[in-house]
Amino acid sequence: MENANNTQSSSEEQALPLALPDGESARRVVGRWLRTNVGDALYPAEATFIAETFAWLVPVWFSTAAKPMVALVADVYVSAATGVFLGRPTREELIKRVNQINAEGE
Repeated sequence: MENANNTQSSSEEQALPLALPDGESARRVVGRWLRTNVGDALYPAEATFIAETFAWLVPVWFSTAAKPMVALVADVYVSAATGVFLGRPTREELIKRVNQINAEGE
């Protein structure tokens, strides 16, 4: 005989937690990657959730003390479910873009 009081399905009971449940978590992951691989002149801005891909879009800005948020450098996509990077530029591409921004500003 089945338990009539148990109305939840097993899939609802076993829902896995999200690796990046909010935009701030996504920003922290991207910020850590930037500091570790590129340096501290790149700033992860406010993340936007993209429902179609179940991912966070985190814009990355070049920012200095003298000129905060000078220019958009890249967009980084991170899976909300797993925390894995789905799309990001290489370190070399980021450095090239920052050098272009600096050259344009001179």
